[in-house]
Amino acid sequence: MSTEWKHASWVSFLGMIAWIIGILSGIINVISGIITLPLVIIGWGNPIWLIISGILAIAISFFIILPKFSIKCSKKDWDSLLNWVLPLGNVRFPWMLLWGILLNVFGYLWGGWAVIIPALVLIFAGPTKYEWKAEK
Repeated sequence: MSTEWKHASWVSFLGMIAWIIGILSGIINVISGIITLPLVIIGWGNPIWLIISGILAIAISFFIILPKFSIKCSKKDWDSLLNWVLPLGNVRFPWMLLWGILLNVFGYLWGGWAVIIPALVLIFAGPTKYEWKAEK
């Protein structure tokens, strides 16, 4: 598979910095939670959720996005990314899309977009056609 295609440069760059964006979104959540914790009397669960979700976003970014996505994007290893799949019956669901969604849930809303956007471009406009069905 060719490492160069019309979207390669910006997909590679955005994917390469995705883990940093994820960590920043987690840090924003943690700081927001710490700041609002003493200010909130009713609904005290929200600051706690911000702290927990921020920690989860940081962990996902550092332990999953960095080694499994960002490093491969920086090396333009599209084969590896397109074959990083969760088999669901005969469907090959891309892990990168699932982790990007989870990072959006746990991060400060925009945290996972740096994973989701390159993942969608790779899947639908990548250098090769993505195979959704598993071979039997």
